[in-house]
Amino acid sequence: MNKQPLGVLARTLAATAALTAFGLAGSAHAQQGQPLDFAKLEMKTTKLADNLYVVEAAPGVGNVVFLNGPDGILMVDSMFPQLHDKLVAAIRATGATGPIRYIINTHLHGDHTAGNGLFAKDGTVVIAQDNVRQRMLAKKPDGTPAFPPANVPMVTYATTMTLHFDGEDIEISHPPAAHTDGDSIVYFKKANVMQVGDLPASLRFNNIGVDDGGSVDGMIADGKLVMKMANAQTKIVPGHLGPVVGFKEITIQDTMFQTVRDRIAKMIKEGKTLDQAIAAEPTKDFNEGRLSGNITPARWVTLIYTDLSRRMKK
Repeated sequence: MNKQPLGVLARTLAATAALTAFGLAGSAHAQQGQPLDFAKLEMKTTKLADNLYVVEAAPGVGNVVFLNGPDGILMVDSMFPQLHDKLVAAIRATGATGPIRYIINTHLHGDHTAGNGLFAKDGTVVIAQDNVRQRMLAKKPDGTPAFPPANVPMVTYATTMTLHFDGEDIEISHPPAAHTDGDSIVYFKKANVMQVGDLPASLRFNNIGVDDGGSVDGMIADGKLVMKMANAQTKIVPGHLGPVVGFKEITIQDTMFQTVRDRIAKMIKEGKTLDQAIAAEPTKDFNEGRLSGNITPARWVTLIYTDLSRRMKK
């Protein structure tokens, strides 16, 4: 083990602490589960196609898809900085030896972007939709950055973008605002693999970024959009859980979203408070099979109630 001067070590620890604080703060509104014990998390890697894999860590950590080939490595999302070394080790364990050249962020939340900075430090180019960069450059009320500057995407696009990399055609598209207003769907066309970020896919209660331009109606619409863009053979990788889902899961999610949305909208029209809506348990008949995610039923009802009550008052 190489020894570092105390001053260098102190600065390294301080930088790591800063990244940790930013990373957790950036996802505080994105995932409302138990605190993550990063030291205990283990990476699970699943092969999707030749030189294309997905790495999972925990329900509260965004899945990472990566492509390896002669041009290097391309990743979709970057997890948390505390998992950087484990993530890189998982990638290298597949035999990938090239440099990590690109990261595509599916949206701005910290469980998908907080690791950007450590990769960018080594020369990785971070790509995302325009709104991701705009929101990440915003200031908090006290004037401090909402996200660390090192995590902010360097390359952005408006509606679509295509990368031709490692023999693959990677189509990046921006759907109508749903989870956030900066969502990206990443489609590896030759492999027929689609990473949909936190749009409805796996069986869980999805977070809705109601303060990041997201809405329950947008989530419903984009779930249907994913099924139009994909086909029955497409391997659809969700932002959490999985590692792969199909139309069946998305269809089940679509029914759940619409049913619970309509129940909560009815309660709002009747003048019910948020506490009353939570107590009514509008998700009760959908809880089974969804409690392995990181959003509780009460949190999910709160998100939908918040979204609908804001829009129904206009």
